[in-house]
Amino acid sequence: MKLDRRQFLATGLAGGATALLGGGLARAQAEALRIGALTPLTGGGAVYGTTMSRTYTLLADEINKVGGVAGKPIQLFTEDTQTNPDAGVRGARKLVDVNRVHAIMGTWSSAVTLAVAPIAVQARIPQFCVSSSPVISTFKDDDFLYRTAYSQAVISAVYATTAQSLGFKTAALLILNNPYGIGLGDSFPDRFAKVGGKVTGKVIYNPNQSSYRSEIQQALAGKPDVILFGGYTPDGIQVFKEWFQLGLGGTWMGPGFAFDQKFIQGIGAQAAEGIVVVEGAPNLAATAYKNADKLFRAAHNQDADFFAAMAYDHLMVVSLSVLAGKGDTSGDAIKGQIRKVSNPPGKVVGTWAEAAPLIRTGEKVNYEGASSSCDFDENGDVQTDFGVYRIKSGKWALDRVIKFGELKTS
Repeated sequence: MKLDRRQFLATGLAGGATALLGGGLARAQAEALRIGALTPLTGGGAVYGTTMSRTYTLLADEINKVGGVAGKPIQLFTEDTQTNPDAGVRGARKLVDVNRVHAIMGTWSSAVTLAVAPIAVQARIPQFCVSSSPVISTFKDDDFLYRTAYSQAVISAVYATTAQSLGFKTAALLILNNPYGIGLGDSFPDRFAKVGGKVTGKVIYNPNQSSYRSEIQQALAGKPDVILFGGYTPDGIQVFKEWFQLGLGGTWMGPGFAFDQKFIQGIGAQAAEGIVVVEGAPNLAATAYKNADKLFRAAHNQDADFFAAMAYDHLMVVSLSVLAGKGDTSGDAIKGQIRKVSNPPGKVVGTWAEAAPLIRTGEKVNYEGASSSCDFDENGDVQTDFGVYRIKSGKWALDRVIKFGELKTS
């Protein structure tokens, strides 16, 4: 069942109420663990933002039913970034100034994440994002900005390795004019050169154009073997249709959040055949992923994808950090516990049921996440594995999994 924005926000508010009241935990707002779910419910990232927002509700309900976090119910406040930095800033200001949240989660699109980050840093509350710009790693955040997605500096190495394995010698880049696209355009040429490849063209485009014909022709003037697309689904549909009409050659490669099912439906399964898709791979063996998938399948009758897995990790990490801090919900207290509950050493855990009893007795835990190990480095980044797919008969078909340790990222 598809929900329009009004219906989704209504169910989101209901979910927030459930998250507060579940298990008889009706308490004053000041006593709750207040979480801001700042995701795109409309715009280019809507399908992923909706998935993340639903996952926050599902996990909050599960934790609240067994007593909440150190006796505090999780209360969710949902805002729509509209996949737009200005809307993201407005939502963040409301979450911080009105709802007085203890953490912000779910910012999608590097432009949105980087616009919201100064607000979170000033408020001294953790922000968890699923954005990929390399700038996020070096942002002056006083250790309040955390990323569960890959950096473009890392996925560029995956693209280069994949292109080499498929026998592609030359590549062109068609990339969006935003921090995500620019980061990809800056990092891929060097990675591709290290495996013997050559970039024959790089064109930066602006979104929402009536036509991309000129940009396509300019990027593909060198007749590349593969075209690396660094944009989102709506632009991708139009770009691909115009490329097809021009009768130009080459194989397309890009991220899963651009070449998703909406993209395939938009251009047709036959036209999409053979496109190379690269996306972060969930941590399938972890109990965290198995629980996230169980929750999501029960509620929505579909598997938890990489973005649902990341959302599960956001809320688990913050909840475990508050529990380890004996209920302290201040931003400084939360960030002080994040690596203590997520990084080794410690007893490996993936669910609230596994972790909470151990933390209450003072045992060190190592949260193994649904999307990755969730071992945060000094920049707040994690190491993710990747799935490489080919589109076949209108669906992604897994070709191989590339482990982070296999990559040469420097």
